[in-house]
Amino acid sequence: MRNGPEAVENFAFMLPVTMSLFGIVFLVVGWFEPQSARAWGLAFLFGAAGFLAPILPIPIRLQALFGNAAFFISFFYYGEALLRHFEAPRLVFPRLVFALVGYGAIIVAVVGLESLQLELTVGDLFSAILLGVPVMVVLWRAKTLADRVLVTIAAIVVIDIVVRLFIFNVLIGMSDQLADFANSSYTYYMQVSVSVLSVSFALAALSSVVVAMLARYRHAAERDPLTDLLNRRGFDAAVLALAPSRRRQGAVMTCDIDHFKQVNDSFGHASGDLVLAGLSDLLLSRLPPGGLVARFGGEEFVVFLPDTTLRSAVALGQSMRMDFSARDWRQAGVFSQITISMGVASLFDSDSSLYDALSRADRALYAAKSSGRNQVMMDAGEAYVPALRIVPAV
Repeated sequence: MRNGPEAVENFAFMLPVTMSLFGIVFLVVGWFEPQSARAWGLAFLFGAAGFLAPILPIPIRLQALFGNAAFFISFFYYGEALLRHFEAPRLVFPRLVFALVGYGAIIVAVVGLESLQLELTVGDLFSAILLGVPVMVVLWRAKTLADRVLVTIAAIVVIDIVVRLFIFNVLIGMSDQLADFANSSYTYYMQVSVSVLSVSFALAALSSVVVAMLARYRHAAERDPLTDLLNRRGFDAAVLALAPSRRRQGAVMTCDIDHFKQVNDSFGHASGDLVLAGLSDLLLSRLPPGGLVARFGGEEFVVFLPDTTLRSAVALGQSMRMDFSARDWRQAGVFSQITISMGVASLFDSDSSLYDALSRADRALYAAKSSGRNQVMMDAGEAYVPALRIVPAV
């Protein structure tokens, strides 16, 4: 058993406990957000095991081999967690081979040469690379503040390892005896720096994971699962996010697939889903910058075009209608033409909300269906239905 100064012994107990607690927290979070939290949990738990090695009642060589194995696994999972979190290529095989090569060098240093300096050099160098390469891969993927903080602290961890390697192998030097590890200044410096960085690293990772988890929950709450378009709730939130002046001007369109029930009844719901997905792709592809498109339910789609005139909106609707009616659906298992009807309306200064204009567009859509379908109708603002006249758009 390695004995050291009281300060080192305190760190020796504090570090495993702290890192174990973080590891458990991440594993619990992993039940709800499995993408990276479980990898973070394993990284911190194996890190805790590595710091337990010097106080285990086993021979010094076994302490060294066990500790380095735990640290290599820990840093492998740190890299895995970063790559998973940022949805980057995971590079599992090359990272695993690299870790095994490093551990082979550790075995040579500890068992063959009994060199503490070589053991620490190899351990630090390979650990820095195991974490440093994933940091470089995800560096430009960090978009949120929490992600940027996480990548920054991960980079600081790598820099700390490199600096420690330089200081104790080039500037200061240290004993080459394995038995001197516990009492060395290297051990004290490492445990102090890791005590600070491990907490910072864990908090940054936890914050980033929680932010990503909340973003996914919000995405699920505001998106249609079939088409990934905004649903009604997401549409309302997106409209509210616009500047007030943009929310009160422009045009809206409502769109409905003609005889969609017959598509489901004749060709099956799977084919019907492909038709819905095809219409959503068409609407998105033709959407001008700043526009919003949503699926409100069933085959009902809504488009909001800020800063767009009624004439331009009608022209866009006609173009979408013709493209959709000309599409060949045989690959989707549908062997008949499918068409859409659309209603278009402008926003008025007197509208209390966007839904006033959507109501007029809905009535225009109803008129389009009543007039034979496969056409675009627009709100002309005169008496045809109460306070409204719907005329075919040309």
